[in-house]
Amino acid sequence: MEMEKKNLAIIILAVVLAASGVGNVILGISAGAFKTPVQKNVLKIGTTEGGAPAVLDPVDSWDSVSNDVIAAVCDNLWTYDLYDPDYALLYTLAKEEPTWNAKENELTVILRENVYFHDGSPFNATAVQFTFDRIRYFCNVTGTLPDTSHVCDPASLFYDLEGNFLLNGTVINDDYNITFQLRRPNAIFIPLLAYRAWAIVSVKSTPATEYLVLGEDKLIGTGPFKYVHIIAGEEQKFERWDLYWGKSTFWDEIIWIFYPDTITAGNALLGGEVHRGAFPSSMIPTVQADPNLVFVNLETSFIYRYWGFNNDKINNTYVRKAIAYGYNYTYYIQVIRLGFGIRAHQFLPPGFPYYNASFMAPTYDTEIARQAMLDAAAIEGWDVTGLTNASVGTSTTNDAAWQAKTFASYKVLEHEGWTTGIDMNIALRNDMAELGIDVVSDVMDWETYIAVSSYHPEQLEIFHTGWGPDYLDPFNMIEPLLSNLSTANHIQLKDPQIMAWLLEYQKTLPGDSGALVYPGAFNIVGGGGRKAELLYLIQFRAIHVLYCELPTMYDMVLYGHHKSLGNVCYNIKRDLWNRDSYLIPGVPTI
Repeated sequence: MEMEKKNLAIIILAVVLAASGVGNVILGISAGAFKTPVQKNVLKIGTTEGGAPAVLDPVDSWDSVSNDVIAAVCDNLWTYDLYDPDYALLYTLAKEEPTWNAKENELTVILRENVYFHDGSPFNATAVQFTFDRIRYFCNVTGTLPDTSHVCDPASLFYDLEGNFLLNGTVINDDYNITFQLRRPNAIFIPLLAYRAWAIVSVKSTPATEYLVLGEDKLIGTGPFKYVHIIAGEEQKFERWDLYWGKSTFWDEIIWIFYPDTITAGNALLGGEVHRGAFPSSMIPTVQADPNLVFVNLETSFIYRYWGFNNDKINNTYVRKAIAYGYNYTYYIQVIRLGFGIRAHQFLPPGFPYYNASFMAPTYDTEIARQAMLDAAAIEGWDVTGLTNASVGTSTTNDAAWQAKTFASYKVLEHEGWTTGIDMNIALRNDMAELGIDVVSDVMDWETYIAVSSYHPEQLEIFHTGWGPDYLDPFNMIEPLLSNLSTANHIQLKDPQIMAWLLEYQKTLPGDSGALVYPGAFNIVGGGGRKAELLYLIQFRAIHVLYCELPTMYDMVLYGHHKSLGNVCYNIKRDLWNRDSYLIPGVPTI
């Protein structure tokens, strides 16, 4: 489900894109004589045709696979240290920590010198200004974007909640010194610049007013790999950039091989065609048992999954509360998700900045759930004669009486062939039957499902989906899902109090680290201050007052690779980073 970008879309439990390397011997013939064989170190990644990038242009990129391509080819001013459990910012094209002015509305950045784009042109402040002017253009801040084009997909990231573009402009102080002028202080600007849409591109090779086209153009950055080509349904290829400013890489080439589906891709991994590869959850035991493969479970991720309610249609808060307490979360995780998940209690995953370990969501308790339905009946006028709030299993007679009732009926979204989704919906239907709620699967073909789930939230009633961050600030996890203005607000929440708190959070100064005031907000990753307080208040109201959606699970990130591959960068951000991996000497490869 493409909720803005990242909504992982009511989709099957799928296990990650991955990669592999081989030695490739090329034999040249010249003047009738054999030359010395040249051996290349080639890393091969097995993925699916559905795992191909959607776009090539950073300014238009919102899907995670396209962002992985951009990460290999381009650099941001700073990025996240994927080897650090806290994901600290690393200064890449920025030379050092940037500085704010006293009003915290101007950010001055010192740039790295002696850096070159893949077309040989030098990186400097002009390239940074060009990149940000290009973002302004494709967000149509200038008002000159033609009707034949489209506003870039991640445009909403660059606006505040009052509809203002975050950046007034940039000022070049010298070749390696630039100042960003913000419209007003903004708490999220620094982490936002780590998102791939802000990757710096070449002035020489990048059109200022046209998108780069996947399959036709080349992306030119300063990253460790040069972009070579993509052949639809076959492969995508990269080559090492020998003038890369940072740590050199072992690989001469990286090739992504596209397979028709995850089963075929998984068989390619098992058969030694690739060093890293995608595989379905059904293949996990086989991957674990293969002596030539290494199976890795990071046991968490930054992917948050939830049951969403259309709050316009399921507009009785007591009914939403009943669903929240009447759902068997343990069965969902242990049986349907095969145990590869962690119960979610809030929007922010463990390890995320400002994660609150003490915050708990509703748990399975049918006594509370049935009482909520009795409270709803007082508003709706339902006949609840003879029903009690006793838990399921306490009284057979009471259970049968609840099961015989249909106080409400809701559609739950499903697409054809979605095995996991079918199982989830059956379990939801069985749980809700104990509360007098009827759940009916709304089955669609894939194309209709994507259209409805992405662009027609008014047609949704109950749906299961996931969400992941673009940048590591809680605002990016919470605002898109709850803001009145967001196209990702598929739950149709229009709560003025939450909106007011989101507006305040966004305006909180970047340097905020004051003492925590609200007594319930504690044990928070990232410290206290008003930001932590606001995050607690927003999540408490959404989950325990409005019951506007059901947090269910944080994904576990599962990987598999050939045993000959060393220093693989696995991370719970699920970013694909290949620069530092290599073939382990002496270990037979594929």
